[in-house]
Amino acid sequence: MGNNVKSYLEMREITKTYRTYDHAVVVALKGANLRVRKGTVHAVLGENGAGKTTLMEILAGVLKKDSGTIYFKGQKLEVENASQAFAQGIGMVHQRLSLIEDFTVAENIVLGIEPTNRLGIINLEQIEKKVSKFFQESGFALEASGIVNTLSIGQRQKVEIMRALYRGADLLILDEPTSALTEQEVQDLFRLINVFKKQGKTIIFITHKIEEVLDIADELTVLRKGRTIGEGQIKDFSKKEIIQMIMGEPISLRIERIPLRKGKILLSVRDLSVSSNGNLERVKNISFDLKEGEITAIAGVSGNGQKELVEAIFGLRLPATGKILVNSKDITNLLPRGRREMGISYIPEDRMNLGSSLKSSLMENVIVDKYYKPPFSERGWRQIDLCKKYAEKLVSNYNIKIPDVDCCVGTLSGGNIQRVIIARELTTDFTILIAQEPTMGLDLGSIKYVYNLLLEMRNEGKTILLLTSDMDEIINLSDRILVMYRGEIVANLDNNLKPITKEEIGEYMLGIKRQNHIELLG
Repeated sequence: MGNNVKSYLEMREITKTYRTYDHAVVVALKGANLRVRKGTVHAVLGENGAGKTTLMEILAGVLKKDSGTIYFKGQKLEVENASQAFAQGIGMVHQRLSLIEDFTVAENIVLGIEPTNRLGIINLEQIEKKVSKFFQESGFALEASGIVNTLSIGQRQKVEIMRALYRGADLLILDEPTSALTEQEVQDLFRLINVFKKQGKTIIFITHKIEEVLDIADELTVLRKGRTIGEGQIKDFSKKEIIQMIMGEPISLRIERIPLRKGKILLSVRDLSVSSNGNLERVKNISFDLKEGEITAIAGVSGNGQKELVEAIFGLRLPATGKILVNSKDITNLLPRGRREMGISYIPEDRMNLGSSLKSSLMENVIVDKYYKPPFSERGWRQIDLCKKYAEKLVSNYNIKIPDVDCCVGTLSGGNIQRVIIARELTTDFTILIAQEPTMGLDLGSIKYVYNLLLEMRNEGKTILLLTSDMDEIINLSDRILVMYRGEIVANLDNNLKPITKEEIGEYMLGIKRQNHIELLG
């Protein structure tokens, strides 16, 4: 390009390496380049571990580059931290959520920039009114007075996005912003992005979802193994070409799901009601069974009781009424460890806080539910060599990209952290798997890999309870679909009897239709 800086943003020959505590070197970026025009939506694509988030965190001041040059608004940019980047008009919404759970939505939005009166006193009521007005003007249906720990992951992502927008960023970086959003929530976000773009602002959009890129982006940059291998305007690329740039080869998410003969009942939920942290009834007297060799999906707009239902089944939340049975044994009052002993495995939606310990090593993460049992523990002593060999086997079997099993899990990309969780949960002695957003933030190759694993488990006679905001995933994988609306199951759909459409599911999700009692019994 020469030395003329024509782009709104230009990152030239950016390199970044990490050193682990045992001095292993991880090369994240190898001379990556990025050029972004003002007032555009620019997609940054690449498989897990390609360097997308690292490149953006350098731009946002979270990480320091080893070498390379950044130009922003025609001037050379050097920032030491995120505050300095934000002062330049660069804001980033991270894949790893950073909200304070015990604060209200409004308090999180204004944290660090709280308005005060002449005496330095913060007026929370005034803050809530101001934030509520901003939400209404933006078309986002969130209660400013709501406590963050009562929100779903999808709703928390929306708060993160609104916080950056509220603070008036000129360049907004969104790292996998739709990973836990429903289709309607995605469209709401895209509408807001288009409003943002019309105001002359610029959005960098990191995603693995090709359909979203084609819907919302003007331009793209593709990274592979830390290098920029493609860039240009969206209109110049087909979907197939984009996939090939990302993966190096074409990948189809089509899978063959042969209906199996239904086996015995493994898990039963009977007349279950569950309350939220604020004692609001979120699950209302529901009943269903999970059978051998079956994938059952729970579909529903975020906030209709799915989160509380899953927490009750795994023992993270006590139900108000009702029972949960595994092989006819009542487990309603068992703690999570006791439920694991009964054969329940769990891939949680919140992989950063609930699914993993980011400050612990990979080895510690994969033996967390096994370290106290033989052969990993003998007479109270942990067998370190055996634990290490076990962890190394999982790294190999599940293709986890990490230099050493002693490395901290927090240094991995989001997709590789998900692989760690999946490896741990699928290598326990389980018969029941709760899989909540199992492919969130994964690239196409990893998604296909997870699909095949879930089908393999199902074909072995295990039962899977699938909760995902991806409607295509529900239709692709599920034998049966239960739809929740306002805490109740309003539809029980057999996906093997006849193919279920997204439109049909959507009518139940929005409360437009509801099955009668006989239909709900299946």
